[in-house]
Amino acid sequence: MILDLLYFLKDQWNSYRFLKKLKKRYPESFFEKSIDIKGPIENLYLGSQTRIQMNCHFHLGGMEWCKNKGMLKIGKDSVISPGTLIYAAGPGGVEIGENFDCGPGVKIFASSSDMNNRVQHIFKKVTIGNNVILYANVVISPGVTIGDNAVVLAGGIVNRDIPKNAVFGGVPAKYIKTIN
Repeated sequence: MILDLLYFLKDQWNSYRFLKKLKKRYPESFFEKSIDIKGPIENLYLGSQTRIQMNCHFHLGGMEWCKNKGMLKIGKDSVISPGTLIYAAGPGGVEIGENFDCGPGVKIFASSSDMNNRVQHIFKKVTIGNNVILYANVVISPGVTIGDNAVVLAGGIVNRDIPKNAVFGGVPAKYIKTIN
């Protein structure tokens, strides 16, 4: 019981130190508690006024399984809502434009396990344009590009590119309409 308490306090202290480091590196952005980032912080690029809310998990690569590569770039004035998971590991990573509105529970993957060789991974860059909205619990598969001003409705699973000014939804996500 005491050992569990010591581990808990150590985790809290490490989280506090890490948040201080993030705030120093990105003084114009906002960070809530319980943000988990794996990999080198040098692989993270945030635009000004970006808000990362609680319980977000980012994997920035820098490990052997992802060829020691990874990159996550989030443009200015973006919001990453609670419970978001972004795997930006591997060559290419994830690049997100400005004014991105990310609902809670969104999952974005630039890598996946190879079904034919389970010890290998497949890496494909994910690109998300400016002014994109992903509603709650959307899943973005590796290699997807989402155009500017696009919207993906709650629970959508995106496994192919989405053009600009389009609304997609469903499993898998399908075209619904064009917006101005």
